Amino acid sequence: MDDAESLERGLVLAGLDALRQLRGDAVVRIILGQATAQDQTDREGTGSRVPIVDYLRYRDAVLAYLGESFGPVAFETGRSLVRNLRHRKVDEIRALISQLGSAPSQLAVIGQAAVLAARDNPGVVRAAMKGDKLLVITIEKCPECRGLKREAPICFLNQGIITEFAERHLAVRVRTQETACMATGAPHCQIEVTQIA
Repeated sequence: MDDAESLERGLVLAGLDALRQLRGDAVVRIILGQATAQDQTDREGTGSRVPIVDYLRYRDAVLAYLGESFGPVAFETGRSLVRNLRHRKVDEIRALISQLGSAPSQLAVIGQAAVLAARDNPGVVRAAMKGDKLLVITIEKCPECRGLKREAPICFLNQGIITEFAERHLAVRVRTQETACMATGAPHCQIEVTQIA
C-alpha cells in the first residue's frame, strides 16, 4: 500500500469512526450502503481514480444524508485522522516538533506542520503568521471542497485536523475559523487559527 492509499484509507476509516461516535452504527450502515452504490456506478464509468476518491464518495454520501449537520462529523473525522493515521509523514512531523517545539509561538509550529503534512498530497498548503497571535493557513486546490458548491464554508475536516494536532502534539488549544472557501466560490480556502489561553 503506498502513501496515497494509506491516506485515502485513513480518511475513510476516520470518517466512519466519527460518524459512528456521533450518529451510531445504523447511520454508518446507511452511509456505507449509499457510498457502495456510488462506487459501483463510478466503476462502470471511466474507471479512473484519484487518490482521495474513496473519501470524497464517503463525504458526498454523508453530506447528502446529514445535510447541514455534516460539519460536526467532518470536524471529528479530522480529529480521528490525526489520532489514528499511520503514515510516513508522522515521523517527519515528530522531528519538526522536536526542532521547533520550544518556539515562542506554537501557532508557527502548527503552520509548519500543516505545510509538511500536505506535501505530496492533493492541494497546496501555505501558512503565514499575521503578528504574534494569528496563523493563516491557505489551501489551494483544496481536496476537501473538491466538486462542492455551497453557500457557507465547509472545510470542517481541515479544522478538525488542526485542532487535534495542536492538542495532541503541542498541548495547545486553538480556535479555527474558515474565512474563505473554494466551495463558496473563493479562489482558495483560508483558515485562521488562534490560540486559546
